[in-house]
Amino acid sequence: MPPHPEESKAGAVEASIELEHAIGFSGTPGCLFYHPSGEHFVFAAGGTVVIQSFLDPHDQHFLSGHTGPITCMCMSKSGRYFASGQNGEDSDVLVWDFESKKMLYRLSEHDHGVKCIAFSDDELLLCTIGIDSDKKMIIWDLSNGYIVSNQKSNPQPTNCVTWGGMVKDIKRRDTDKYLLVTSGAKTSVLWELDPFLGELTAEQVHTTGRGEQVRENTVVDFSGDKETIYCGTTSGDFGLINVRLKKLMKTVPACRLGIMSLLSWPEGVICGGGDGTITTFDSRLIDRQQCKLDGPVIAMSFSPDKAELVAGTSTGFVYRVRLEGLQTLLVCENHCAHVKCVAYAPESSDKFATASMDNTIRIWDAGDYTVLTTATVKDAGAPTCLVYSLDMLITGWEDGKIRAHNVDSGTPLWLIDNAHRGGVTALALSHNQRFILTGGKGGEVRVWELRTRELVSHLKEHTLPVRSIALYEDNFHAISCSRDRSFLCWDLRSERKITSHQQRMGGINGVALSKDQTVVLTVGQERRVTSWDLRDQNPTNVRDLSPNLDDEAMTIALSHDGTLFATAGTSMLIKLWDFATLELLAVGEGHSGLVNDLKFSPDDRQIVSVGDDGNVFVWNCYV
Repeated sequence: MPPHPEESKAGAVEASIELEHAIGFSGTPGCLFYHPSGEHFVFAAGGTVVIQSFLDPHDQHFLSGHTGPITCMCMSKSGRYFASGQNGEDSDVLVWDFESKKMLYRLSEHDHGVKCIAFSDDELLLCTIGIDSDKKMIIWDLSNGYIVSNQKSNPQPTNCVTWGGMVKDIKRRDTDKYLLVTSGAKTSVLWELDPFLGELTAEQVHTTGRGEQVRENTVVDFSGDKETIYCGTTSGDFGLINVRLKKLMKTVPACRLGIMSLLSWPEGVICGGGDGTITTFDSRLIDRQQCKLDGPVIAMSFSPDKAELVAGTSTGFVYRVRLEGLQTLLVCENHCAHVKCVAYAPESSDKFATASMDNTIRIWDAGDYTVLTTATVKDAGAPTCLVYSLDMLITGWEDGKIRAHNVDSGTPLWLIDNAHRGGVTALALSHNQRFILTGGKGGEVRVWELRTRELVSHLKEHTLPVRSIALYEDNFHAISCSRDRSFLCWDLRSERKITSHQQRMGGINGVALSKDQTVVLTVGQERRVTSWDLRDQNPTNVRDLSPNLDDEAMTIALSHDGTLFATAGTSMLIKLWDFATLELLAVGEGHSGLVNDLKFSPDDRQIVSVGDDGNVFVWNCYV
């Protein structure tokens, strides 16, 4: 859903932002679906449900309403409904209508989190199960959003739930009671639901051996005739439960590292493994075909004709897989961990780069959002800062090193070892691309000659980590800000401090320099945006980031024409401001975790934001 900007104040520029594209299949098990329309797939991106066309990457719809990352999702049989749940204080289940792209219900009965959810085959009921500390199992009526039945789930932790049509009588004819199965640690339970009385009765599945199943079940699915339940396990095999006998009949080995996803189909069973394999089994449960994807296969969903499926991996890759021959086609790739920084190359709006805690740096095509280049860095901690020149990517890391990679191949170019003890925290590239400025955890600012990587200057005035650096157009002066509540102006030629300004409360997280280079904007722990004139020790203007002062901005970015700036941080909102008046112009909703960085494209038509939810969001900016 596009955000609704606040009303502009008198004298302020009129502007708005709109979420254009989400890069961020979150790698949450089971949160990827092939829609029965055959044209779209649906996935969770942090706390947002994204509906995307297979053919047009710009055809995306965003369903926002969660305050945290989505932990589970399900799609009804016809694709009419979706449901999504989350953990935390607002552990609500949201039910969405596909056609209208609107929320139908917000179900708020779970206390600590939602573990798994499932629609009944006739789309009349929804089962939701809380996490271990919640232990609630609730059946909802989808005609009105009311509770049909509410009771505690299994004593053992529950990992998965699915419906099995109607309970059958002794002659295997359908009755008016619903059947569903829950499964998890060491046990599976068959439930019978009387929807008119709201009564749920449970019966544990009998297991072989000593009466206790050693394996932990991760995923379950009914066979087409509803007479058999297939249970994938952490030990890499799947079990067959006879519904009539309520007994585990046999187990079949399938993969290494556990079964992460499983589908029943007319020909047999398909298993997605923790080892990245997709294996098909025929009706005799003999494995026939296998392919390997990049990362554990945590989600699979059939196309309407069951000729192919969409599969997602925990490393952020989404594939289409043709079941005849198991041919794979990459649909998209995403970061699978916190994204820490983003950058554009100077005067180039058609590409941008991001760096993530999944150990990758990626360059994205801003036209179709494909990955042009990937660089991998291991055993370096988290990336902290990033600059993107026309021929190289330069990054700072927690291990104190500065690394450069080729923009075309992603191969390493050079490395500055021990650039900052304790970690590199800020990075800026000179406008003539002859040197770089870096900030460190110890409060030092250093200048490095780019061609030789030699240390040119060491500037030490800050007493706490340097968080951001802004360089003047003349390449001779720079601004640095720190968690020590100060920002300093430096003369790089004489290697001395020119001015020092101190914020009244809290450290400074970000700094921006106006287009005419006379005004400095700062944001930080004071939870305000502050405008400074370097000739005056006191701020010239101050605005609260939020009415309750509950939003700490972690980053600030100034548009290239100098009329707008954007902030983001703990509120998970993208806020667009008028530079001249410091009036709030627009708010963008979508992130479900701390927003770490954002940048305007060089043409100022878009903003890219990245966060701890693993998402890269591209926003259209209208002025």
